[in-house]
Amino acid sequence: MNFLTKLTLTLSVIFLVTGLKAQDLQRKIPSDALVVATLKGKNMLELMSTNEFNQTFLGKKILDKVSRSAKNKVNQVEELGFNLSADFYYYNQGNDSVSYHCLLAPVKNAGKLDELYTSSGLKFNTAGSWRTYYNQDSTELTRWNENILYFVKGEGKTTYLYPAAQTSIGITDTAMVAADSTIVDTVAVAAAYDTREIQEPAVRKTKATKTKTSGAKKKGKVHSKKHKARPARKKPVQIKEEETDPTEAVAMADSVAAAPAYEIDNSYSEQLAKKKAVIARCVQQKADDFITKGESGSILDNKDYVNSTDQHAEISVWIAGLDRLIGGYMPSNRYFDGKSMFKGYGSVVAKLYLEEKNIKIGTAMHFDQDMADVFKKVNKRKLNKKFLQYVNEDKLIGYMAYAADTKAYLEAYPKIISRFYGSTYGDEIEMASDLFSLLLDEEAVSKVVKGDGLFIFNGLSQKEVSYKSYEYNEENFETKEVTKTKKETLPDFLLMFSSEDHRLINKLIAYGVKKNFVKNDQGYYEMSIPKSPLALFFTLKNDMIFLGTNANEMAQIAGDHYVGKISSRHKKMLNNANYAAYFSSKKLAGKIPAEEFGNTAKVEKANKILTSIGDIYMKSDPIEGNAISGEISMDIPSSQQNALKYLFSLIEEAKK
Repeated sequence: MNFLTKLTLTLSVIFLVTGLKAQDLQRKIPSDALVVATLKGKNMLELMSTNEFNQTFLGKKILDKVSRSAKNKVNQVEELGFNLSADFYYYNQGNDSVSYHCLLAPVKNAGKLDELYTSSGLKFNTAGSWRTYYNQDSTELTRWNENILYFVKGEGKTTYLYPAAQTSIGITDTAMVAADSTIVDTVAVAAAYDTREIQEPAVRKTKATKTKTSGAKKKGKVHSKKHKARPARKKPVQIKEEETDPTEAVAMADSVAAAPAYEIDNSYSEQLAKKKAVIARCVQQKADDFITKGESGSILDNKDYVNSTDQHAEISVWIAGLDRLIGGYMPSNRYFDGKSMFKGYGSVVAKLYLEEKNIKIGTAMHFDQDMADVFKKVNKRKLNKKFLQYVNEDKLIGYMAYAADTKAYLEAYPKIISRFYGSTYGDEIEMASDLFSLLLDEEAVSKVVKGDGLFIFNGLSQKEVSYKSYEYNEENFETKEVTKTKKETLPDFLLMFSSEDHRLINKLIAYGVKKNFVKNDQGYYEMSIPKSPLALFFTLKNDMIFLGTNANEMAQIAGDHYVGKISSRHKKMLNNANYAAYFSSKKLAGKIPAEEFGNTAKVEKANKILTSIGDIYMKSDPIEGNAISGEISMDIPSSQQNALKYLFSLIEEAKK
């Protein structure tokens, strides 16, 4: 990929998009696109002006690289030829053999783009109002006019050029198909031979070379140094960037693809050249179709995609189907079938919101009705509200909570496994599912472990621990065992989960006490772990099991003396979500022992970064309809104007 193509992609990820109407550009995306990503340039510009971006570290770096490549000073992103106030799109499209990565960006000033390519020494071809630039092997193509820039890159898949995939590539020419069959015949041999050729070049048998020598001929020996003849390696055809045009690219593809098979030691490189030649033809056809075809079959005809669009999101990503995505990039075999394993997993949507007070990523995954019914049963449980009594925000640094119905999950597990692997191991999965249901009493298991839990992280602490070492006496050549001490950094946490049936737990406690692994200490227990500096304490209370590292805290829980403190924000998130997590890096700052960093400067830098990061929240809501939604958000410090400028400030700080 040439530099300007990479630059186009990089700028598009930031906010370089064009001034055409978003719907006009969106209609150029085909209806069978697998992935569509959208960037709202107008939203970006409302958060950060182009002048402000030009002064950022990232802006300066991009402009510097463009200037050095074009050999002309470029002072601002506006000079790159793009309008900065509308939408940009990336989409992925493919078939059984080739995957296409496509980029759409409307153009404000095509002359600026022309100048950048020309000053960089990159020759492009002009046909009517369209300019076209090819990379070295023509597997990438950039085409633009006064209104739009279109970039497409073709990649061959694992099933590439095998007979079943010929039609999907669109190869109908008889000579081309014949040439491709040669590739199919040689690919297995070439793949097996490739590793050996790298280590030791193959030697082709040749006729003995006659050498005139005095005296040696009579004895039938040749005293001169023997040489093994090596076959001449034919270099693959290369296209110089400054000499490439569409006609030459197609002609080159025809000539290379129609070439006969070479010697076995050269088959891999020729195989690769032929593959790239066919990809070049496919890329050319894709680019031609983009211009000649109308707006029929647009992605806007897909209701699922249209419903996923959001004008308030700065960046959106839509995936047509998780089963299609996995199946398209992970080819099936006897052990794995991506489409079957993820059958029932539908479209996926992710959206990035850059707001004044926080950064937020919203996600949603859709399922078919069968899978949706499974998740509705599994996620019907809520977190035990009694857990909230043991949350203390004064020392809380983070937590993670999960609520699911164990019984519903165990009952649905065989069905889920059958959907994943049933197409490959149907009979085996059915027998395993029957055995699973026979051995497990789902009702009994769900009483021991109901399926909800809360993990609370309260920080880090240091503990001085003793360990055994050996000292060597050089005078008498003897070693003796000595006891030394060192400081260990240990986590401080509290874990709790619901349990109605304590009979098994009580038996385990009695066994541990008998074997001296567990110590009964007035309402709670201490559990020793061999060769571990971490001491664990646990207790059973009110249909809950508590496990933690703080003896005083465990004693308070056992004696009903624990005093909790929780805000309405955390209470709401824990009560309403099936999954919830929180982390405050500011509260962790200053609590990491200096020994973990090595020197004071690193400690100060780490604490400064931790202090600058806002609180992070994660949650997953119960299924609604046939979709599970989730959200990740990070608070913005009050000193920052908005999320985008805050992100750039973090980049600047990381650079320092």
